[in-house]
Amino acid sequence: MIRLKALVSATLLCITLSACSMVGFSYKHMDWWLMWKIDDALNLTSEQKNQLEPQLQTLLNWHCSAELPNAISWLEQSQLLLEQPAPSSAAISLQIKQVDTAFKRIARQITSPATQLLGGLSDQQVAHLYAFLKEQNQEDREEFIDPPLATQISERSTRMQERLEPWLGQLSAAQIKRIDSWSASLGEQNRIWLENRSAWQSALRSALAIRHTEAFAARLRPLIESREDFYTQDYKQANPKAQAALADLLSDLVGQATDQQHAQISKRLNTLQAQLTQQVCIPAAP
Repeated sequence: MIRLKALVSATLLCITLSACSMVGFSYKHMDWWLMWKIDDALNLTSEQKNQLEPQLQTLLNWHCSAELPNAISWLEQSQLLLEQPAPSSAAISLQIKQVDTAFKRIARQITSPATQLLGGLSDQQVAHLYAFLKEQNQEDREEFIDPPLATQISERSTRMQERLEPWLGQLSAAQIKRIDSWSASLGEQNRIWLENRSAWQSALRSALAIRHTEAFAARLRPLIESREDFYTQDYKQANPKAQAALADLLSDLVGQATDQQHAQISKRLNTLQAQLTQQVCIPAAP
């Protein structure tokens, strides 16, 4: 699901919440990485790259100065929460909601450059984007939807275990059983997620059809800033339940954690805070 908004917001949220744990990350390396990923989806011209580059620099500079302190504060709050013997799912839910809030702030910053970039795409570039999305969708369908539901549930559990092991170390049998239960409770979440994404992409196609008109900016803005307005009915019902299930899972896993696992969590959070604190913001353009 690579689009300008999704790509940039996911990347910047990765920075904001340190979800990617990018060792050696530096803001000065992010502009070319973003340019490369966007170019892969849109096949930009040299002129478009020249116009986009200072916008990416401005976006990253804003993020470093405005959002990085939020990231550090979020990590500090998370550490205090996860150091508790059994943090409540309600408290964890509040931390998760801060992720959504960060997405909203980032989306507002992305809207203007996204409108300018997408509004200037040629017919050939739009066709390239659609082909790119079609390939991504097909790959995701083959991986997440086509396997039997039992396989989807098993693989979802495995993915979660792999994400948690860097934080908790070796999981206990009870923790693995709890993750299995969480995955089973989500049922056909994979299908609901992909259908919701497809619905958003359909709305994007409609917007791009009028990209050379004055109505384009107003059509695109809610697609970027208010994605929830385009949720399918199934996703509207499933997403809150999925977020609550995740908070319950994390609460239970931390409650089951050994002293060694608690130490592992604290160590990792300390490392991430140190990495973010050492970041240097991009100098403003002269």
